[in-house]
Amino acid sequence: MGTAVAAPLNPAPTDVLESSPETKADPSKKRTADAAFCKADETPIFACNFADGKQVAVCGLAKGGAEYRFGGEEPELTLFEDVWATVPYSGGGEAQIQFSNGDTNYIVFSRMVRTNFKEGEPNNPAISDGVIVERSGELLSFRVCDGAREPLPIQYDAANAAMKRVDELFTFETSKADP
Repeated sequence: MGTAVAAPLNPAPTDVLESSPETKADPSKKRTADAAFCKADETPIFACNFADGKQVAVCGLAKGGAEYRFGGEEPELTLFEDVWATVPYSGGGEAQIQFSNGDTNYIVFSRMVRTNFKEGEPNNPAISDGVIVERSGELLSFRVCDGAREPLPIQYDAANAAMKRVDELFTFETSKADP
């Protein structure tokens, strides 16, 4: 589906990421991710930052499709895709966009799942956003957004405008983000 236009990234497993010192001291300093990797003529579809200073953005392109950009100050990896997935859940749902580079898949996700099923009580949703890296079906890296800025979850309207939607998720490893 997608094609690589940059050298592949060597993902390091990062199951647990700490909050940045700035947000530990004052949680009100969290800001929304600004999709800094997206250009002025592109539509931000997803963006998030990690405590290690890396960031990821998915940008909708004017010609159609979307680009995945991951890195520090500048993108270290850029991939193209034109398909995304979404499924509803009881009390939530999930969206994923998979970008492929050979046998390695980079899957950004936004999910909301219900965590309380007691009648008459709130459903207490768990919300998570992040990136999963798999190679030949094996989980290499699982990163939950945890930087100084709140993530920009997958924007459904922007994803629909840029890509074709399918009704089957690319991975179920995202459940690792649930409490």
